[in-house]
Amino acid sequence: MDLKDLVGIEYGGFVKTSLGQSLAVFRPRLVDLVDAFNRPTQILYPKDIGYALYQLGLKSGDSVVEVGTGSGALTVALAQAVGPGGHVYTYENRVEFLKSATKNTEKTGLSSLITFRNVDPSEGFLEKDADAAVIDLGDPWKMVAPAWQALVGGGMLAGFTPTVNQLEKLAEALRRGGFLVLEAVELLVREFKTETGKVRPESRMIGHTAYVTIARKIATQG
Repeated sequence: MDLKDLVGIEYGGFVKTSLGQSLAVFRPRLVDLVDAFNRPTQILYPKDIGYALYQLGLKSGDSVVEVGTGSGALTVALAQAVGPGGHVYTYENRVEFLKSATKNTEKTGLSSLITFRNVDPSEGFLEKDADAAVIDLGDPWKMVAPAWQALVGGGMLAGFTPTVNQLEKLAEALRRGGFLVLEAVELLVREFKTETGKVRPESRMIGHTAYVTIARKIATQG
């Protein structure tokens, strides 16, 4: 069959391939669309993104500042969480990454909820009174002071770091910079085979990918 033959088929139904195989037709989820992204950078895993979204408590109408757009996987997840009434302002220094992320975002239908900025926010975000800040950089501690300035009182922050050394420096900077560090976690995922009579863990699992640090702005710095 040709791909054009899928048009008009009810989601959840089946189609036959030219080889006689049956395939189910489903509406793509955001995670499916992200799988099709062009990736000039490494992206965060769904386990880390999902956990951070839950801990940040994002909802429709919220405003989020993000630094380190990369390929845009986290960006679109943030946009879906705050839509339709909220907005994501994402900062990326590398023009080639920003162009790729912009094109990736267009595949999701969430572009109207995202503003891309090719600006270095280390001297300060353009936005104020944001509900949450998300940092995905190699040196996230440099963004603690700008994030404090951009957030509302009690605003949430999530930082992603691949190494313990980076996590330690981030946590220290957060405590010095007017944040209460709520937690730092590592999330592991182990899938299971589900064939009847043979249920067992898969031989491989998703182990360490990033440490997720969750913090909250408190009233005074220092």
